[in-house]
Amino acid sequence: MVNRKCLAILVLAAGFPAAAQDNPAARRSAASIPSLNGFWNGANLENRSNCATAGVNGIHGTYAQYLFSASASATGGGTLHVHEATVTNLTCDYDGAYTDDRFQPVWSGSLVCSDGKQGTFESRGFLITPTEMQVRLQMKWATSEGCDVDSILGGSRFF
Repeated sequence: MVNRKCLAILVLAAGFPAAAQDNPAARRSAASIPSLNGFWNGANLENRSNCATAGVNGIHGTYAQYLFSASASATGGGTLHVHEATVTNLTCDYDGAYTDDRFQPVWSGSLVCSDGKQGTFESRGFLITPTEMQVRLQMKWATSEGCDVDSILGGSRFF
């Protein structure tokens, strides 16, 4: 014989929807560029080519801290500023406009560094999660070296 108290609890519980569970195999959705806002610590990797001085070509890297500042506009894009400070006291500022398409964002603009480097960049490669980020830049230096640079700004943070 079923206990009436247990039966009443079962009937009540059946009337409430079950709590949804996260699917661990589900594909993560792309995060938006404004979610990059804040500080990140990581590395700046560069693969330089077509430089005026052959010794400047090749792969270079340094530890860096980044401060991302994104401002969204009502049209679905906005502006993004990145201030980079490296372990060697080099600083670079990247400024430009972005379109915030979740699957193919584009960011383009100009960069200026404390060592005199300057140029233009474009990015179509973003990996953004709450604790990891990667921004792939294709740069063209406007200085005497005139290098083409494939760069990866990468970092982590506690969130």
